[in-house]
Amino acid sequence: MDLSIIITAHNEGIIAHKTMLSVFEAIKNIEKKYSYEIIIHIDRGDKDTIKYFQRYEKQKRIKIFTNNFGDLGDSRNYAAQHANGKYLAFLDGDDLISDNWFLNGLDCLTTSSCKIMVHPHAVLNFGFEQRNVLHIQKDFNRNSLESTLTLIGENCWCSTIMGEKEDFLKFKYRHMGNGYGYEDYALNVETTHNGINHIVAPNTVLFYRRSSGSMLSSYNSDMRVLPYTELFDFKNFQSSDFDQIKVSNMEKIKTSGYKLYKKIRSNNTINYFITPIAKIAVKQLDKRRNKNKTIPQFVIEAWRKINTIETQLYPRKHNIRKTIFYSPEIKLNVGHAYLKLAKNISKTPDYVFIIPWLVCGGAEKVILNYIAALKHNSPEVNIAVIATLPVKHIWKNKLPDNVDFIDFGNIASGLPPSERDTLFSRLIVQLQCKRLHIVNSEYGYQWAMSHKTLLKSEYKLSTSLFAGEYIPNTAMQGIFSYDDPYMVDIYPVIDKIFTDNKTIIEKSTNKNGFDPSKFVVHYQPVHFDIKSYNKPSNNDGKIHILWASRITNTKLPSIVASIGKQLDPKKYVIDMYGTFDADIKRDIFQDNPVISLKGAYDGFCSIDASQYDLFLYTSMNDGIPNVILEVAAAGLPIIASDDGGVSEFIKNDKTGILVYDFLNPQAYVKAIKTAAKMPNEQLQQYVENSQKLLKKQHSLRTFTELVKRDF
Repeated sequence: MDLSIIITAHNEGIIAHKTMLSVFEAIKNIEKKYSYEIIIHIDRGDKDTIKYFQRYEKQKRIKIFTNNFGDLGDSRNYAAQHANGKYLAFLDGDDLISDNWFLNGLDCLTTSSCKIMVHPHAVLNFGFEQRNVLHIQKDFNRNSLESTLTLIGENCWCSTIMGEKEDFLKFKYRHMGNGYGYEDYALNVETTHNGINHIVAPNTVLFYRRSSGSMLSSYNSDMRVLPYTELFDFKNFQSSDFDQIKVSNMEKIKTSGYKLYKKIRSNNTINYFITPIAKIAVKQLDKRRNKNKTIPQFVIEAWRKINTIETQLYPRKHNIRKTIFYSPEIKLNVGHAYLKLAKNISKTPDYVFIIPWLVCGGAEKVILNYIAALKHNSPEVNIAVIATLPVKHIWKNKLPDNVDFIDFGNIASGLPPSERDTLFSRLIVQLQCKRLHIVNSEYGYQWAMSHKTLLKSEYKLSTSLFAGEYIPNTAMQGIFSYDDPYMVDIYPVIDKIFTDNKTIIEKSTNKNGFDPSKFVVHYQPVHFDIKSYNKPSNNDGKIHILWASRITNTKLPSIVASIGKQLDPKKYVIDMYGTFDADIKRDIFQDNPVISLKGAYDGFCSIDASQYDLFLYTSMNDGIPNVILEVAAAGLPIIASDDGGVSEFIKNDKTGILVYDFLNPQAYVKAIKTAAKMPNEQLQQYVENSQKLLKKQHSLRTFTELVKRDF
């Protein structure tokens, strides 16, 4: 037997009749040259589909099998095992083929001097009231880096395929589930990696019927991910040269244009005026992409012939003019970005941290603390850190030399959402690390929300939860926090939630119904040497107050400005260290002689704390800020707002002064004036008490032991 024609079906019903008619037409061209059989495999078929195929039960060359796999790969593997042909040709039960597909495909297979699998030359996607999409498929060049990178971003061929039975039995379709998908994509990649060339049978056409009820559509809606494959292993790309990749000018325009688009969409005023222009620009880009592209004559001929079977199909001038051209090469930008990512990865990690950035901040210190503890407990452990925002990561130099820093945010910044998801998914899967930890990465959470099935079945996912961000005076006024909606949505797939204080557990469990046992509290350690309290000797006779943090809404800068206006500039100085968030205006500190803006700082250790009398901390909805711990170690008395987990370290009138009415500037002013009148002995006692608590609750030794226990 030369050829086994395998038709897989499940709920096509009477639509399968048109598929069968196209098969019978194509058989006419091989009957005198090749022997054949037809295998119909119905997997979880509905009544209409089973009933339709029953009409072929008595035909000698047609065998019908029914099963309940519910899996495209298993369905094809079963049919392959029961086939008698040397060659197999797979076809889905709702698609149609040109009448030369079997003949030209078999001619390629029987005359080839090397191992090959064959695909149709062209794929014409069609559907009722949908624009036709034409994909001219190409031979694959295994020696071309460009071809391989294109395959990273997109499956280069449709699922209709022809090849030797022994190859289909050796490289079986993978059983897909648990968040994985695209069994034909996986087969194409695996066979390519193992030396089988993929080519097209000249002048053949597949007419692919687009249907929302197909299994492929259900796969796509579930955001499935291609499993790990050796062809895409990072080591295969680390010596590659970027100059080998030829990204078209059109794709460069698309990448740059998308970056501009994101900036425009983030500005409501500009967006209002630019949206109509943008829509026109998109239409022009589509026209430019299709310009000078003509539908090949062999497609026109096959299109015309198939009309006798499927009346939706006919190459009228209107249909030709409206046909969209598609090529996987438009996804080459994904492969190009993957090539850059691969050069950042030196080893298979044991832990992967997904973070927004590495800048000067409390969450970033937590990340660095965890990495340091993991390395302390197991020096041989491999760690990768993925940053998802396109910013300058000024603290990445604080990572140990043997930690891989993967700058996904900057590398993927020009990719639209679907391509960015493809790239991130490929990165996660190819890292082959099953322990993921998301820390404040909005993109990381969004990706997790789209891939819950994969995470639940294949990964151990942990998250870190800190205090939320206060957003005042906007349409979104209130508290933004990662527990709602992100952790609420992915809660079933989260193994543990790490936090740095107990207060947030009570808040989150009351608000979201989380199980308290899922939380793990790790009080963060302080790495600085503990210094004794020493009252500074400033010659100006003023009380010098230090304030250091990000200048963001949560840190209540307007409260600080009001405090400054209520203090006597002859008696008080407030030095503010920190960078401004974009939505904070500097002019709130104008005409305020008490306050001096000192700008950015590289961690608290970069500030000379010995010249200050007091440390002022203003915030709402907070955890236990790292800066408070560092200030205590530096020997400064602390005045802090009583919100969030702050009171777990600042005990009023014992380890510092708590301001209970923390949204009232006068309450801070009163606390500052009270502290200014205190004897040095009392301030010294505050410092000593805070340092005792620091040693007990925030020791490096305790922290590393907890990390060893809980990670």
